[in-house]
Amino acid sequence: MLEGIYHFWFYFPVVLVVMQFGGGLLARLVTRAAEPLRDYTAQPMVSVLLPVYNEGEHVMETIGSILACDWPAERLEIVAYDDCSADDSWHWLQVAAARWPEQLRIFRNAVNSGKHVSLSHALAKSRGDVLICIDSDCIFDRNVVRELVACFADPKVGAVGGNIGVTNVNDNVLTIGQTMVYYMSFQFGKMLQNLSGHVFCISGCLFAVRRELFEAVEGEVKGRNWFGLGVRDGEDRYMTHAIMMRGWKTIVNPHATCWTAVPRHLSQFFSQQIRWRRSGLRDLFWTWRRMPEHVRLIGMLPLMAALVPETFTMLWTFLVIATVLSNGVIDAASTLIVAILSFSGLFVAAAVLYNVTCTRLAPGSTRIRFPVLAAASGIWFFVDALVITLVALFTFDVGAWGTRDKPSTSTDSVLPGAPEQKA
Repeated sequence: MLEGIYHFWFYFPVVLVVMQFGGGLLARLVTRAAEPLRDYTAQPMVSVLLPVYNEGEHVMETIGSILACDWPAERLEIVAYDDCSADDSWHWLQVAAARWPEQLRIFRNAVNSGKHVSLSHALAKSRGDVLICIDSDCIFDRNVVRELVACFADPKVGAVGGNIGVTNVNDNVLTIGQTMVYYMSFQFGKMLQNLSGHVFCISGCLFAVRRELFEAVEGEVKGRNWFGLGVRDGEDRYMTHAIMMRGWKTIVNPHATCWTAVPRHLSQFFSQQIRWRRSGLRDLFWTWRRMPEHVRLIGMLPLMAALVPETFTMLWTFLVIATVLSNGVIDAASTLIVAILSFSGLFVAAAVLYNVTCTRLAPGSTRIRFPVLAAASGIWFFVDALVITLVALFTFDVGAWGTRDKPSTSTDSVLPGAPEQKA
C-alpha cells in the first residue's frame, strides 16, 4: 500500500497534466469554450498601453503592428511609457512618435518603477473605453483588437486575453519547449476555466480590460506587498484575480493572437520562470487565505481547477525531497527517472499535436521541426518543481523586469526634473 502511494506521487505530475490539457482539449472539441460571445459591430475608443523597457528598435515593429490592425484609426491610440531603459528604446520611441504623431503619444518615467507603475501612468494619459495592456515585444495579428473588443458584448465580461504565439519556434530546444507549452496553455489548458468565465491569469502580453475596472483595481495592483515588501512582478495575474473578485468574468479568446519571441538563453529562461513562479505562489497563498470569499464569488469547481495544479506543484517539491530522505537517493532516483521518461514522452506527443493543429487554430504559427526535442520540457518540469519553486519561495522580495534586464549603459537611470518626460 505504502509502496503504491510512494510511486503514485512520482507519477502524479503526468496524471495532472493529462487531466488539465486533456480536459481542455475535450472542452474545446465538444463545447463552445473557445467561442465566447462576440459582437463585432461595437467600435469603442481603444487605448493600447505600452510599457517599454530595454526593447530597442524592435518597439517600432510592435507599434507598427498595432496601428496596422483592422480597427478605425480614429478609434485607436497608443500610450507608450519608457521605464528608464538602459538601451536606446527612448530614441526609437521618439522616432515612432515622429512617424505616427496622430495615434502615438510617448512618455518617460523619472525613475525605473516597474511595469505595473508604467501601466498606471499610461492609464492616466489614455482616453479609451477599452484598454489593452501589452508587452513591448508583442507583435499584433491584424484582427487582435477586433477580436478582443468584440468579447465585451457580454456585459458580464470584465477582462479578455488572447493567444500568445511564438516567433522564434525552432531557435533551440528551449524555444521549442516554450512554443509547445504556450500553445497548449492558451489553446487548450485555459478552456476549462473559460467555460465558467473564470480564467485565473490573463497574460500581460495581451490583456484587454474595461476602463472603469482598471481604474477600480489600479491602486490595489500598485499597492501589492509581501509582508510589507513591495511587489513589482505578476501584475497580470493579480489584476485578473482582482477583477474576478469584483464579480466579473475573465475569459480568453484564442482567436486573438499576438506574437512574441521567447527566451532562447538559459539565464533569461530561468529568470522568467522564477518570476512566473513567484507570481503564482503569491496568488496561491492569497487565495487560500481568502478561501470562503473565493468559494462564494467564484464557486468550488472553478476554484479547484486553478488551485489544484499550483498547490500540487508546491507540495510535490517537498514530498519528493522527503521521499529521497526517507527511502534513499538510489531508490528515489530510479523511480524519478521512469517518471521523467513518461513525462518527456507526453511532451513529445503534445508537440506532435501542436504540429497537427497549430496552423488551423492559430494561423501564422511555425511548426516544430523536431518534435522529439520537446522531451526536454518533460525533464524541465522536474527542474522547475524541485529548483524553481524553492528559489521562488525564498526570493519573494525580489522583483524586476526579468528577461529584459541588462546592465545600464547610460547615466539616466534617474532623470532630473519633472516626474515624467514627454516627447
